[in-house]
Amino acid sequence: MTSSPESSPSFSYLMLSNKLKAILGQIVFAVNVFVLFLVLAENRVLIPDWLHVFGRMHPLLLHFPIVLLLMALLLIGIPDLLKNQEDSRMYGRDLLLLGTLTAGFTVIAGLLLSHESGYEQDALSWHKWTGLLVFWTSSLLYNFLQYPNRLLIKSSTAFLALVVVLSGHLGASITHGEDFITGPLKSDEQLTVSLEEAEVFAHVVYPIIENKCVSCHKASKQKGELRMDQVERLLKGGESGPAIVPHDLENSLMVQRINLPQEDEEHMPPEGKPQLTAEEKSILEAWIQSGAPVEGRVQELSDSSSIYSLAVNKFSAQPASYGFDEVSSATLEELTNFYRKVQPLGLESPAVSVSYFGRASFDPRSLEELAPIHVQTVSINLNNMPLEDSDLQSLAGFVNLEKLYLNFASIQGEGLQYLKGLEKLQLLSLAGNPLQEAALAQLAELKSLKKLYLWNTGLSESSLEELRAALPGTRIESGTSVSETILRLNPPVITFDRAFFRDKLNVQLSHPIGTTTIGYTLDGTEPDSSNHLVYTGPLEIDADKTLKARAFADGWIGSKTAEAEFIQSTIVPDSFQMNYLPEDRHKGDGQESLFDRKKAIPDGWNLNWLGFLNNPLEVEMDFDTPTTINSMALSIWQNGGARFFPPSQVQLWTRDSPDQNWKLAKTYQPSPLAKDDPSLLRQFEIPFSAKDVRHLKLLAKPVERMPAWHGAAGSKAWLMVDEIVIN
Repeated sequence: MTSSPESSPSFSYLMLSNKLKAILGQIVFAVNVFVLFLVLAENRVLIPDWLHVFGRMHPLLLHFPIVLLLMALLLIGIPDLLKNQEDSRMYGRDLLLLGTLTAGFTVIAGLLLSHESGYEQDALSWHKWTGLLVFWTSSLLYNFLQYPNRLLIKSSTAFLALVVVLSGHLGASITHGEDFITGPLKSDEQLTVSLEEAEVFAHVVYPIIENKCVSCHKASKQKGELRMDQVERLLKGGESGPAIVPHDLENSLMVQRINLPQEDEEHMPPEGKPQLTAEEKSILEAWIQSGAPVEGRVQELSDSSSIYSLAVNKFSAQPASYGFDEVSSATLEELTNFYRKVQPLGLESPAVSVSYFGRASFDPRSLEELAPIHVQTVSINLNNMPLEDSDLQSLAGFVNLEKLYLNFASIQGEGLQYLKGLEKLQLLSLAGNPLQEAALAQLAELKSLKKLYLWNTGLSESSLEELRAALPGTRIESGTSVSETILRLNPPVITFDRAFFRDKLNVQLSHPIGTTTIGYTLDGTEPDSSNHLVYTGPLEIDADKTLKARAFADGWIGSKTAEAEFIQSTIVPDSFQMNYLPEDRHKGDGQESLFDRKKAIPDGWNLNWLGFLNNPLEVEMDFDTPTTINSMALSIWQNGGARFFPPSQVQLWTRDSPDQNWKLAKTYQPSPLAKDDPSLLRQFEIPFSAKDVRHLKLLAKPVERMPAWHGAAGSKAWLMVDEIVIN
């Protein structure tokens, strides 16, 4: 007599008991109800912080249902896998129950995790709905198994297997990138690009960003609202501000984050991700220091730019193409001094580049000292040197010269005749020189030129057209746009104590180059050649002002604008208390941040920000003596994309003594934030004035439901505050 499957010891040991299956079935039903509630009330329910902890377990949980469901579908769809088909079906049904249950908890965690920012909504939506389809289909299939319709069961198992694989693939794409699986099969484009073809951003900078940054900052996963997979979005920045500020390492958040200690939670790339090498950090920093150019080739860079030598070393300089020997390192060291730098073009190249520095120290006869490297020199940078036409005769001996930079010298044109014998000269930059019409005839003889820069030379448009006709194979740049070959000053440095001040504030402007002129404005307008005051000494600020400053110098392009806002706040309460704590993510220095006179910067990690989301900003202020208040304002951060909105309503309450009830003195309902309103730090004015104030309560409510135009319409908005201003 053969035993039934139910009486087999091994089968009974492995199979779930009927009582346990009934309990698990009820739990699956309850999970279905809860999931349905989360889906229907997704934008109308507030998720407590402790549940977000469970949500972040989604990546851990998801592996269980994938394995359990695929094993179950294999046993159910192919019952002949086991000797006893009934065993195969029973094992498969039990595994399907466990897989459905774990899928339910995984879906709940995923729905909770989706409330956090950082993921692109389209990609997230596809993953969410395929995940829900897995859970709901497995729940239905578990109940269908009691019916003998094999066609229905087989088609359902095939469909469910397909959806499991699809949902898993979409989840991996969000986390690791669309090409995570096929990425190793792609060829390295850089290996097929020569130095002559290499572009600064596409072939030197972006491969680093793509390999170390894009996995967390792309269309499907935008941590910190920052995308780095497209250059225009990279330059735009994220919720914390600009990732890259050209020519400014100190204020570029990318540089700040990559240089933090690796154990710091703000360090980028985060722990567990591939880290930047020292060379990669140097390239990113040098690229930003050089102005973060996104167009142009490596060989178009000025040899004196900080990115040039790092970039050129990443590519083969093709030493076999040069028919001359390498210069000894001793000779290069001997020719290098405090006003001149001589260096190899690349690590394995015999070619040499020469750059001069220090206009006051330059002697044209020093070019004759380069006779030992006449043959090997392929690039000379003489920008801002006091060269005249006669001095160009010293350049005639550099027979292999390919690039020559003569920006902002005193060349009129006759001396260009000495360049006619330089048959390999491909790039000539004469920006900022007072060229005469006679220069055209000399330039027209330079048939080997591929690029000619004549920015700000005074040549007429008709003369330039004539020159273009004479040099049809030469790209001639003559517009007012700033070329990479022209040097720009760094912005001036603004030094002050604190941006919020009571009576007066002293502000100093400085620049590392002492011969610069610093022009500034105090009305928020841009300083230029016709609109600026010349800085001669410390500025005394005694009212709200927006300071903008630029540096100017002969032979240089004016710097970008440095900016600072100063806000007068004459009244500080003698004591105050904040009734609701800010969210942990933006808790600053607690209530002390409200009157510490420290100006926050547009960086979500800045410790001066107090962020309110679930509770209002409610502050009770006490004044020892009766105080007259003429104006009030909140210093806030407004950024619609980052969900930082002004308050939806402000209330002011007063009372004469602590034992009295508060009386509503003012309710202010501001206009809602519009879609096109700019992102900025602003003073949110509160129209309130009163005399003899002893006790004052301010209540500012965050926006409960963001408007229909917002991508997260219906969700709550942050109220970001760094100071209360009272005058």
